[in-house]
Amino acid sequence: MTTTAPAPLTTAPALPPEGGLTSSTAPALPDGGLTSSTAPALGGSASPGTPGSTAFPGTATFPDTAPALSGTLGTATFPDSAASPSALGTAPAALGGADFPGAAPTLPGGAALSGTPGTATFPGSTTSPSTSGTAPTALEGVDFPTASLSGATAFPGTFLPDAPSQFDLIADRRGTGSLKWDFAARRRRPQDALPLWVADMDHATAPCVTNALLWRVRHAIFGYSEPDAAYDRALRNWFSRRYDWQVDPEWNVVTPGVVPALALAVRACTGPGEGVVIEEPVYYPFRQVVEGAGRRVVSVPLVRGADGAYRRDLGALEQALQASGARLLILCNPHNPVGRVWSRAELTDLAEVTGRHRVTVVADEIHADLALPGYRTTPFASLGRQVAARTISCTSPSKSFNLAGLQVANILIADPGLRAAFRTELDAVGYSQPGVLGLVACRAAYEGGDEWLDALREHIARAHAHVARRLERIPGITATPCEGTYLLWLDCTGLLADTGLEAGELDAFMLEQAGLWLDDGAVFGTGGEGFTRMNVACPRATLDAALDRLERAVQTLRHHPRSRPRPRPLRENGTYSS
Repeated sequence: MTTTAPAPLTTAPALPPEGGLTSSTAPALPDGGLTSSTAPALGGSASPGTPGSTAFPGTATFPDTAPALSGTLGTATFPDSAASPSALGTAPAALGGADFPGAAPTLPGGAALSGTPGTATFPGSTTSPSTSGTAPTALEGVDFPTASLSGATAFPGTFLPDAPSQFDLIADRRGTGSLKWDFAARRRRPQDALPLWVADMDHATAPCVTNALLWRVRHAIFGYSEPDAAYDRALRNWFSRRYDWQVDPEWNVVTPGVVPALALAVRACTGPGEGVVIEEPVYYPFRQVVEGAGRRVVSVPLVRGADGAYRRDLGALEQALQASGARLLILCNPHNPVGRVWSRAELTDLAEVTGRHRVTVVADEIHADLALPGYRTTPFASLGRQVAARTISCTSPSKSFNLAGLQVANILIADPGLRAAFRTELDAVGYSQPGVLGLVACRAAYEGGDEWLDALREHIARAHAHVARRLERIPGITATPCEGTYLLWLDCTGLLADTGLEAGELDAFMLEQAGLWLDDGAVFGTGGEGFTRMNVACPRATLDAALDRLERAVQTLRHHPRSRPRPRPLRENGTYSS
């Protein structure tokens, strides 16, 4: 039998109570998603919230081949041999009508479901009866910009690149197990602090990813998996299309993330007590994985110019390599937190110095996709065969498509010997098959996410510019010029000098006076004191609420210097000590 695609939904469907099923019909699929037939719902009955009950008692028949995402954003075609959705042809047979426990539709473009099942918060007013036009309490009642939902479905089947509201819908992530929003107390931060610290986004992922995950979850069997031919093809085409870099899928070793890969690379390429070069200030796990492996950190500070931009001191690097005998360097490209997208010329110079000293380079390129408009990341290994032969490239869609919780990274190692050494360390920790949903999400992003990603990059660029303009009203704090990532490196040294605030008091000031949870610059190592890192990948209303708080706090500090907070020492894991 054949069926037609369901009509688009214009309201946000309510969620079932936690642990139970309230509907006898499965959520409709998006217009532009799986259009040849309805996605399978599972038959039978279930006892809501009853331990041991099954929501899936029936049998389901699926087509021989699973749908794959097309290159057209927000649509799904079908695998490999099929040219159109009609390839599926028939609806899966006899699937009944039970809903899916815990599976809730994502709202259009970026509005996630709130912590209270069945509600969602939108900017302004909407036609949905389950929405609210009021600001979340965490945003102190700020007026939100109006967002039009006209033409959007309740599932994000189509991305609307010309709709700025796509990234400005308010997503209440509380109650979702969010590290950013739900763990303030455990990390000894004030509960009402606005969190703009950890590097994930408050934006829903690309519709093509959501569609792929919905289909895969409805299959309801999550056995062992690994990259297949379609995954390899998506990976190869992504790097060819976006970077003019021809990647052989044989190079790929999948890991649960880039940071674990850094730790494995350190162990694979060095011995106990040997030096590893890092360029500080830099993402603090660099230092952690080196010292955690019993190796020695060789810190080479970046140099900040009169224009505020950071550059590499090649002379200092060469001296450090000679003095330390280090044979491994961890490169951050683009650089977190200072926001540099290293130019091809700069990377060529680095390749020349490291090549002469026979240094292997571990390139953390997790933010590569987030070079801002006008800039383009050059993968270090793409500089040539000789460079690739001594490079471990750590890549992932987790930052660019907001997939950190799905834990998938592609570690590209061209040299067979280097790759074997890396695999040996991976085997030693007992990791083999990656998570199936991470593989699905990565493939979907790389097959159909280009348009969404480019719109996100534009949005982030506007956010950077907006913060810079707002900081003109806040004396003593400036934004470092940023070429990539959704992170801003804020220079607060002027504020310290003007108010007498000490660098060790800066984080407490941000938390206690400004009500902002940021990443204090000191944790990024040498040169980080007096700076702080802000994540701008959030709706404009959230960003403005944070900047309003910061402006008021700075004004109060300047007029009442005795209100300075007392510093509280930080543990290495970023939590306050007692």
